[in-house]
Amino acid sequence: MSEKEVYPLINEEIIEKLKQSNLSLHKNTFSMGQLILEKGQISQAIHIIVSGKIRVFIAQERKIELAILREGQFFGEMSCLTSDPVSAHVEAVDEVQTVSLNRDGMMLLMNQNAAFRLQIIESMVTRIQNSNERVVEEHQKSLLLLRHHEHEVQEKYDALIGETEPMVELRKRIHYAAQSVTPIVCIGEAGTEKISVAKHLHDLSTNGHYPFVLIDAHQLTLEKWQEKLQLAQGGTIVVEHAELLDSDLLKELMQFEQRVRIVFTTTKKLTQRVGVEVSIPPLRNRTEDIPLLATYFARKVGRVNQENPISEEAIRLLKLYPFLQNNVEELKELVEKAFILSEGRTIYSKHLHFVTNRKPGERPKIGLALGSGVARGQAHIGVLQILEEEGIPIDVIAGTSIGAVVGGAYAAGMSVAEMKKVLSRVTWGQLVRPTVPFRSFVENTPVIDFIERHLGKRLIENLPTPFAAVASDALTGEAHIMKKGSLAHALRASSAVPAVMRPVQYEGRTLVDGAVVHPVPAALVKSMGADIVIGVNVCAESFAKGMTRHVVDSLMNTIDMMSAKLVKEELQLADVIIRPDLGFNQIRFGKELAFCISSGKSATRQALDQLYQIIEMKS
Repeated sequence: MSEKEVYPLINEEIIEKLKQSNLSLHKNTFSMGQLILEKGQISQAIHIIVSGKIRVFIAQERKIELAILREGQFFGEMSCLTSDPVSAHVEAVDEVQTVSLNRDGMMLLMNQNAAFRLQIIESMVTRIQNSNERVVEEHQKSLLLLRHHEHEVQEKYDALIGETEPMVELRKRIHYAAQSVTPIVCIGEAGTEKISVAKHLHDLSTNGHYPFVLIDAHQLTLEKWQEKLQLAQGGTIVVEHAELLDSDLLKELMQFEQRVRIVFTTTKKLTQRVGVEVSIPPLRNRTEDIPLLATYFARKVGRVNQENPISEEAIRLLKLYPFLQNNVEELKELVEKAFILSEGRTIYSKHLHFVTNRKPGERPKIGLALGSGVARGQAHIGVLQILEEEGIPIDVIAGTSIGAVVGGAYAAGMSVAEMKKVLSRVTWGQLVRPTVPFRSFVENTPVIDFIERHLGKRLIENLPTPFAAVASDALTGEAHIMKKGSLAHALRASSAVPAVMRPVQYEGRTLVDGAVVHPVPAALVKSMGADIVIGVNVCAESFAKGMTRHVVDSLMNTIDMMSAKLVKEELQLADVIIRPDLGFNQIRFGKELAFCISSGKSATRQALDQLYQIIEMKS
């Protein structure tokens, strides 16, 4: 050890005297969370802190923090001096470096340094007094904590279940964030288990022994913040709905001296960056985790010993549903209700009731799911015309491919008459152009100009009627739901026919036509809040009788065949199914517009009686 090294309370002169007395000065390093001294142990040395922080605590039902010590302070001195066991545990809060001396070295240091001797005496007296006061204070705090956590006693934080790539990355991010002493910001949609993520962060960084305190931003004041900080000392305080905090209040909160881990949970980025961000994926971006989650919830609610608590067909239906309202929490509630309906037996799709939260007295919301089918989708205009003539309101719309184009235009306010006029003149040349270099037949960038020329540069979230378009992620095969952002770009992505058109790069994904995942997005419309779902299916009904004219027709038939297998399952969530009779061959734009519209009108008229009965029943 170099004599030039300088430590708190120990100068070069003392180091030299220690050497002359054959006494050793040891350097020590302790990692974050490491237990340095255990209550009941006899300390053989006094430790002087060179860097980092240590926590002194006693453990009863939970850890009771007695002190936080920093650079220049020391611990282990009383046990070292008297050979009595230490009366509290000592652990490293972060990485800690100390220098230590044995009893003889400590005595020499006290003899040579009057200020140190006085500091030792004062420290012993103060710690004894503080320990007694803190124990009394902690007993009082325990009563407050009991009241504060009444709901938490009931709350069972769920395991972060899932083996998909987004969940693997989330767990890595949590482990990384747990090593940081800065605040953590958990960002995710409603129901994405943000509190469970916060609890996992808490357990990893404190072993779960310290308080875990929740406070809602709706009720947050500086006075309450100080109170919660006191309650959470040594542990974690979670600020829920932190997106409600303005930047000034956020700054004030961060100025308080804190001996706690702070976690903010929010649905969007905060007004200022305050720490490490942890993004939590929505359930629709990890649909392959749904079977694991659903099985976990089923067993948790009462099927502990049953090997297959949920049938395969019920699992397939759950995977189709996007859970837009409340993600994992919505899935959990759905499975719990299905458990009751199944009377303790296997859960089938008939037990899954995807209900909305309609207020008493409100009329049922009617949603329209417009399916894929390229030019066959012109029939959607006939459906809309009859619904309009009958005065049946459409509250939400979702569409796939051509269904997205027609549905997006209608949601933006374009009339049926205007649609007829536009489609009567449209040609493929207005919508696509050859690819260079050749990787597919065409690419559909012109769709953006076409849409914006007729509808303007519109944002989906600002449309008069709530709308969503469905595309498919070409790399993962999962649905990509677009409920905000550019309408024109979303419609382009939703209608990029695989193998025929080049995939679209949008929102950080490689997207193609949504027909390969949700050909008729009835589940999406239900998840958007519709009480009554009208599904319009314009996929080809048979593939044996149609004659293909060229390779593109063959590709379109292949996509129709894939869609037909999916559509039957998803249409279980439609209350009314409208199926225009369009024959077997592929249909072209413009030339067959009148035939398609007529077929749509006829099929809708046939479905009216059923629709009115359902409206009356649900009103």
